[in-house]
Amino acid sequence: MTLSDYLKDKYGYNEPIFVNGIEFQNYSRPWIFKELKKLVETGGIKRFDTGIYYFPTATDWGDSKLDPRKVIKLRFISDENSIYGYVSGVSLLNQAGLSTQVPNLIELVTNNESTRVRDVDVGNQRVRARRSRVTITNENASTLQFLDLMNIITPEFMDETELHMLKKYIEACGVTKDGISQYVSVFPARAMKNMIESGAAYELA
Repeated sequence: MTLSDYLKDKYGYNEPIFVNGIEFQNYSRPWIFKELKKLVETGGIKRFDTGIYYFPTATDWGDSKLDPRKVIKLRFISDENSIYGYVSGVSLLNQAGLSTQVPNLIELVTNNESTRVRDVDVGNQRVRARRSRVTITNENASTLQFLDLMNIITPEFMDETELHMLKKYIEACGVTKDGISQYVSVFPARAMKNMIESGAAYELA
């Protein structure tokens, strides 16, 4: 089996392939880079960015382009087994139904960022990645994202529709009082204040 066959079988088409995640037989990292370079030169694979590749599909307008959101998700948020980040900022307000604004910048919080905050370009998408206050896991991601949401809302300007959407968001993400009590101390006091003033604190299970 060639490296190309192995990667197609594992990843398929139009999915990001991170070089650091490739383990092909006992071949070394330099060999893998060399083979990928050959594949790019022959058109067998496309390079999306440094260390990121994909197999395109043919379209009427040429080869398909890799969706940067797929790269962002795998790099900063989650893979098929683990959650290590979440969306924040205006994108989180959109997700919760509390804003219709479409941000040019995707903000997120992740374990995969060593600096406090950093702006990076993923393809043509600008991303602001923040280092998480605590390690994000499958078990606490929803709780931490909810507390992040509480830290950025403005209860005094929320109407009845927005308060209703907030209630629905709480029901959907399944946060609990126990989970909140475990992590609220690592967030600014504003998060707890907004939780009480919005009534969100009284909707928790």
